Amino acid sequence: MAENGVNDVKIAGDGTVGGGNFGDVVINGAGKITGDVTCTNFKINGAGTAEGNVAAANTIVNGSGNFSGKLETKEMSINGDATVQLGLGVGSLKVKGRLTVGGVAAHDIDVRGEIRSGVNIEADSLTGEGAFRAEGLVNVGSIDFKLHGNSSAIEIGGERISIVLGRNFVGASLLSLFGEKRLTADSIEADEVVLENTTAKVVRGGNVSVGTGCVIDVVEYSGTLNQMPDARIGEARQVAAR
Repeated sequence: MAENGVNDVKIAGDGTVGGGNFGDVVINGAGKITGDVTCTNFKINGAGTAEGNVAAANTIVNGSGNFSGKLETKEMSINGDATVQLGLGVGSLKVKGRLTVGGVAAHDIDVRGEIRSGVNIEADSLTGEGAFRAEGLVNVGSIDFKLHGNSSAIEIGGERISIVLGRNFVGASLLSLFGEKRLTADSIEADEVVLENTTAKVVRGGNVSVGTGCVIDVVEYSGTLNQMPDARIGEARQVAAR
C-alpha cells in the first residue's frame, strides 16, 4: 500500500486489472488496465496496455506501451515504443525510441528517435535528434533539432528554430529507416531561423539562415539573410520588422 493509503497494483505476466485510484501501477509483462486510472507512478516493463484515460505524476515505458485514451502526466520517459491515441499532456517528455500520439502539449520535449502526432505538437522547447512528424502544427518556443529521418509538418512556428542535418548520431543506422534526412513544411516562421535539408513554401523570420540542401519557394526576412551556395530560394524579400 502506498503512503497516501491507496493500493499499489503490480501485474506480472499476462494479467488484467480494472481502473481506479492507485499509488504505483507496475506492469511487468503483457498486462492490461481496463478502466480509467489515477496514480502516482505508472510503469510498463514489457508490453502494457491502458484502455482508459491515465492521470499520473510519473510515467515510464520500457518496451511497448499502448494508451487507448488520454494521458496526463508531469513526466514521461519512453525507452522503446509508445502510443497515446487520444492525446498527451505532459510537463517533461523524453523519447528514446518512438512515440505515436494523437496530439501533444508539453513544456519540454527531448527526442532521440521519432515522434509522430496526428494533429499538433505544442511545447516550450523541442530538442533532440531523429525525426518528427505532425499532421497539423508544430508550435514551439525554441526548436533545436538534428534531422536523421524524414520529418514534416504543415506549419512550424516559434521564437527560435534551428533544424539542421544530423551527423554522427549513435542511432543513425536505425533512424535511416525513417527515410531521407529532410524536413518538409508549408511554412516556417520564427524570429531566428536556421535550416538545412528543408523543403518549404514560405520561410519568414528576422534573421534567416538557409543552409545546405534547402529548397525554399519564398523567404521573407526583416533582418539578415544568409544563403549557402547550394541552397535554392525562389524569391527573397526583405520586409519591415513587425
